[in-house]
Amino acid sequence: MNRRILIVGGHTGGHLYPAESLARELIAGGVGTPILLEHQRPLEQRVFNDEGMEKILAPWHAKGRFAFFSSVPAAIKLLRQHEISAVVGFGAFPSVTAGLAAKCLRIPLYLHEQNRVMGKANWILAFLAEKVFLSSPLDSPSRILRSKSAILGCPIRPEFQPCEVPDAPLRCLILGGSQGADEVNTRVLAAADLLKPELKQKLEIVHMASEPNTQQVRKAWSDKGFSARVEPYLPEMFKEMSQSHLVISRAGASTLAELTAVGRGGVFLPYQKHADQHQFHNARYLEERGAGIVLESDATAEHFAGILEKAMLNGLWREYASRAGELGRPQAATTISETIRIHLDAREGRSFSDRPGEPTLLRNEVEA
Repeated sequence: MNRRILIVGGHTGGHLYPAESLARELIAGGVGTPILLEHQRPLEQRVFNDEGMEKILAPWHAKGRFAFFSSVPAAIKLLRQHEISAVVGFGAFPSVTAGLAAKCLRIPLYLHEQNRVMGKANWILAFLAEKVFLSSPLDSPSRILRSKSAILGCPIRPEFQPCEVPDAPLRCLILGGSQGADEVNTRVLAAADLLKPELKQKLEIVHMASEPNTQQVRKAWSDKGFSARVEPYLPEMFKEMSQSHLVISRAGASTLAELTAVGRGGVFLPYQKHADQHQFHNARYLEERGAGIVLESDATAEHFAGILEKAMLNGLWREYASRAGELGRPQAATTISETIRIHLDAREGRSFSDRPGEPTLLRNEVEA
């Protein structure tokens, strides 16, 4: 038996990296062959390039927020042509067309919501899905959604596992987002001017800034007298996180999932221009559980500097790291993959004895 499982979502790393992580587990666990529904975006090509990661091109080009309805007939034809056994949606409007087509063909539909605030695409499809996998509890979920959701975490790469915090020197990792973020750079550098000389001497900086800003940010740290390594891209993110004591970053779901899996806390600067403020809600969830602190958009440089001094000089980073580790779900991809297998096995009339090995899924991991 070779199930063909279509994976579809948006074109950003926040959708594609969790999708890739789950795809790897679907292969490793023998659940089926993952197939990415691509839309000829560069990041799609880069993320799903490994062996076994098949891609098929969406045969529709309708534009507009509600154009997905007119594309459903083409999607139905695609699912039939490629003999798709199940569809897994990661949000964003490209997933709606495939999700509606799956429902028309009575093909199982599974969803993953990375953020605490459910996006519109997943909200549309949630009532049609077999199961909705959540990274963390949603804000104000409906009764129907609670009945079919499971809080299993956000799929991340397998190297992100709990590890001990290193000894001195104190190291702060600054992530300006995968494409860099001028606001993060500006606010961090402004706070750095106000840090105590004692902390300046102890602190090492690793700063990911976008390519156009790398030289400027590197010079700024040097002029301020800090030991800083500034790079446009950090290919070994687990290594960088594991060797740091505190992380300053946006609050995208994938980044927070990686941080908590490793066991590192942070100071979070949520991107504030999303209509639903999902990054703010993601960050607040960690703050409320002692895994870091949210820097408000109107916070002064003096306030930011005070937060950093308290975290680094007073050892508050230790509490952040401990609490973050309690929230981590490094096995999320495996658990979600296993859940999908159990559901598909049951749908196909197979029992656990029909396949080798015992299910690794624990009941308390799937209850919302």
